[in-house]
Amino acid sequence: MEDVVARLASWLETHAPEVASAFHPGASDEEIAAFEKDLGTALPAGMRALYRWHNGGKGGLIGNRMLMSLSDITRTRQLMNKAVDDGSFKTSNWYRKTWVPFLSNGAGDHLCWDPRGNFSGEPGQVLEFWHTDHDRKVIAPSFDGWLTALVESMEAGIWRLDSDEGVTDDRGFAEFVGTKFPGYPKLAIDSDGKRPKRAAGPPKVDADPTRETKVYNASDRYAVADTITHPSFGTGVVQRVHDTAVDVLFEAGPRTLVHAKGATGGLAKPKPFDHRKGPTRV
Repeated sequence: MEDVVARLASWLETHAPEVASAFHPGASDEEIAAFEKDLGTALPAGMRALYRWHNGGKGGLIGNRMLMSLSDITRTRQLMNKAVDDGSFKTSNWYRKTWVPFLSNGAGDHLCWDPRGNFSGEPGQVLEFWHTDHDRKVIAPSFDGWLTALVESMEAGIWRLDSDEGVTDDRGFAEFVGTKFPGYPKLAIDSDGKRPKRAAGPPKVDADPTRETKVYNASDRYAVADTITHPSFGTGVVQRVHDTAVDVLFEAGPRTLVHAKGATGGLAKPKPFDHRKGPTRV
């Protein structure tokens, strides 16, 4: 996972330098080991690599969500777990003591790593916690999967720097995650505190037999129902098209590929980022 974090650092330095410069120095192996001992469980490889890179910061890593330091995580968990013990939350589903918040918008809302796998039964999943809302959305089945999808989606052009909201995903990170992990993101608990009925996914798009099969090239532009051959993934059919990426269903599973590389209308020019802006759901 060290290579994934290196790619994250490279993307931020190129496309969001104000955010990249707002991080704190990385945590030492001793600090990470002490944190794991206090937590009572080992961190995923991606989380250890992330905190070796930077131990928190003031800039919004995604949206206005800042990377929390290890000490911030410890303090937040103590406060939240005390609230659980005190019965301060509306229901038992509101917050679980095993959750580990790691991104914060500064207003009490977090992205959490869940080593237990509440709701879905997927230990190690990543989920959203909103302090005023009851719904709980599971973003990805694992931390390493979430981090890898985040970096791949940045490289695919899903994210851009916004002066108000930081690094924002107005091109659909949720859809990108769904191509890597079918069925995600999933709403585990709805606004009424109940488990929602599973919604049917989008229908599969079949290949258009009137079109010739194309050899994949990142600079080419593709359309829904195009057939593509890829040197690693084989032959697949384009399911959805984004500005600079396409979702392709291969025999081994869905993949998101860059397309129209170098076309006009790319990433917005970075602007100064004000981390004092209010909370935004992403």
